[in-house]
Amino acid sequence: MAGTIPTEILLEGEIPTEPPSQVVRQKLDSRSRDEIKKLHAQYGSAVLRQQLNNVGILISCGLAIYFWRQGLWPLAIVCAAIGGHFFHTKPLSMHDASHGTLDPNRRRNNFFGIVCGTAALVPLSVYRFAHAYHHGYMSTEKDPELWPFNQPGTSRAFRLLCAFCEIFLGAIYTPLLFFRSLFTCGTIKKKLRRQIIAGYGLILVVWGTVFWLVNYFDLWEPFLVGFVLPYFFAGMYQTLNKYTEHMGLLGDTVLSGTRTVIPVTAVNKLASNMIQHVDHHGTHHRFAQIPFYQLPEASEIVYGEESPENPVFRSYWAAFFDMLPTLRDPKVGAQWKKTDLK
Repeated sequence: MAGTIPTEILLEGEIPTEPPSQVVRQKLDSRSRDEIKKLHAQYGSAVLRQQLNNVGILISCGLAIYFWRQGLWPLAIVCAAIGGHFFHTKPLSMHDASHGTLDPNRRRNNFFGIVCGTAALVPLSVYRFAHAYHHGYMSTEKDPELWPFNQPGTSRAFRLLCAFCEIFLGAIYTPLLFFRSLFTCGTIKKKLRRQIIAGYGLILVVWGTVFWLVNYFDLWEPFLVGFVLPYFFAGMYQTLNKYTEHMGLLGDTVLSGTRTVIPVTAVNKLASNMIQHVDHHGTHHRFAQIPFYQLPEASEIVYGEESPENPVFRSYWAAFFDMLPTLRDPKVGAQWKKTDLK
């Protein structure tokens, strides 16, 4: 899906609002276009949602520590797994902030993005830079977020090893994957370079302070149980979510290269809301600046005409279990079709 996105836009760390025209087979009529345009409108504030997620982190992680100290380690792990979901909302929020759609106020949007990026060990500027290439060259060899699964010629053993590490050590692997993008994508502009250095500097200061305080007050046990364990669960959720979106798909268009969930039951709609509707992933790639809370309505338009080549599911679990068998030979992108034919 190599496209005609101007390279200058990507080098500035700007995420394309729409994919290249040659990877979009679906054509919208003027009425649908008008409706999509209206759905780009942002409203409300991200403050309440962010604070509710923070409360979720404090409660679930506090309970994990409590149950651990009571010797009820199975309950402690369950609470840590729940806490992992609330930690996972941080990279989800950074994703929306990178598009400028987390909060209609630009300063608040960037502030939340920087906070969430610092928590996730990926500066907002670095995430936006790599994510611009992901949107501009989705699933092709130039997509830094799907390496090495988008690289024909890489051995199955190496791809399996990377998938294993990304799933079970995602909290560490993912920041390294984004750091790698700084050396494999285009030349970084001077202004963006300063933002990247400042972002990593902030991460060093914040996390250095956290580790110093934990060590000074000898809080390693509650820190490992109530923070590190949920944090690693969050890394796993983030990876599995990314794989559910793209892994095993060899389509040559935006919609055929993504799994999209359009839930119909109240439970599945709630689940979609809890992950900020990122499961409407084809719609997001089609119109990248529609805010997450408008994606369900936009999906009805984008997927108005059903096509067998565009994978659509009615629940997240259905999409997840469709992806799972592809992990036996993890690969992404239409370029594999040419390789497999040889």
